[in-house]
Amino acid sequence: MDTLIVVLHILVALFMILVVLVQGGNRGGVGAAFGGGNTQGVFGATGATSFLGKLTYMAAIIFMVTSIVLVMLQGGHKIGLKEKLEKQETQEEPAVPSED
Repeated sequence: MDTLIVVLHILVALFMILVVLVQGGNRGGVGAAFGGGNTQGVFGATGATSFLGKLTYMAAIIFMVTSIVLVMLQGGHKIGLKEKLEKQETQEEPAVPSED
């Protein structure tokens, strides 16, 4: 189950990177390079803005949900830095200087 969520999280992150790169900014973005600036012909009459915007929103929502789920799955350990340092101090024996 954990592996499935991690794989989904990584795939959504890569997809979100690609969708953001394809979206046109002031100069058309990477999408203008493929379509010559005519994104309406590729994505329909509404243009790329609404279609790619919806894809971005959906990918962001899935990314946030998988992030929260991964944090919740890791929350079972509940060992913070303070506990780790205290555990390390109790395991190490203090060095006793030799009297030579």
